[in-house]
Amino acid sequence: MILLVTAAVTLLGLLMVYEASCIYAYRASGDPAYYLKRQLVFLAVGLALFSGALVVDIDGLRRHNRKILVASIVVLLAVVLAGHAAGGAKRWLSLGSFNVQPSEFLKITFLLYAVDYVTRKGVLIKDFRSGIMPLLLVLSLVFGLLIVQPDMGSAMFWVLWTLVLLFIYRARPRHLAGIVVVGLVLAVVLIKTHPYRFRRITGFMNPFADPQGAGFQLIQSQVAYGQGGMLGVGLGESRQKLFFLPASHTDFIFSIIAEEFGLIGVTMVLAAFYFLLNRMCRLARRIEDDYRRGLLWGIILIFSLEIFVNVGVSCGLLPTKGLSLPFISYGGSNLAAHFALLGLFFNASKLDTQTNENPSGL
Repeated sequence: MILLVTAAVTLLGLLMVYEASCIYAYRASGDPAYYLKRQLVFLAVGLALFSGALVVDIDGLRRHNRKILVASIVVLLAVVLAGHAAGGAKRWLSLGSFNVQPSEFLKITFLLYAVDYVTRKGVLIKDFRSGIMPLLLVLSLVFGLLIVQPDMGSAMFWVLWTLVLLFIYRARPRHLAGIVVVGLVLAVVLIKTHPYRFRRITGFMNPFADPQGAGFQLIQSQVAYGQGGMLGVGLGESRQKLFFLPASHTDFIFSIIAEEFGLIGVTMVLAAFYFLLNRMCRLARRIEDDYRRGLLWGIILIFSLEIFVNVGVSCGLLPTKGLSLPFISYGGSNLAAHFALLGLFFNASKLDTQTNENPSGL
């Protein structure tokens, strides 16, 4: 059922990528299906990664998780030094006619490392110096490399994900509260020292104070919701995709779904995601091996946070942040990483009756 629902959501994504991008693609390249064709290529890569993740040795990944994370950090450093710049950010590496966003694959590499770390530490997670601090140092390195790209949204995503993971593994509430306070102070500094980030926050608080600037994207997204009403304007009839709503086929694709299919349509999409996550949780609860169970809950947490943030941003509940909707938004690295995570989930969710053995090491 998980696979069937994922397939249905992915097919909807292909449809909506074409719907939301065809006019823009025609003006940019003369081919209205330009982005759809690229998304199909990305889907093929994602299915290949899914197949590989199904059969990879989970224990082998655990043994080498630190080497894998180090390799990922080196690639992030390469992005900072020689990455492809677009839209004022340097987040991609060019591979011929395609650009790869390495930060998307942190969803695999940082997941493997963090879950291994918390399962090995066990009750030591309750101690800040020997339990939490080493993980925070690694997180700080990842955070710094993302900030200089700049990609503050992804950096804050991993801070939030790590906090929830530590909460799941019973870190002390006062330690988590301290991390939250430090994180909020750091966020305020980063926002105040970069005017565009500050404008993004003020645009979220009162978009109509700057309707042609910081508030433009949020206003156009809410217009899409308003035009959709209960039943929507109909498939292919969106007006907001006609250059009114920026990023209509990427970060704000849910707004186009709301416009074309209305409240009933978005409710069905959210119900599909809820069903998917509910089934994944039921599987995770059945696994006794600590590391495998941690991987499952980590993947569920990644999917849940992304869905919550993307939908929250599109309807104005959260400040604007470039985070894709899993399996639906346009984006090659994002789609490939999510299928790899899904394959890893199926692999790790195989019932294992062997005794759990925690490898030693720091």
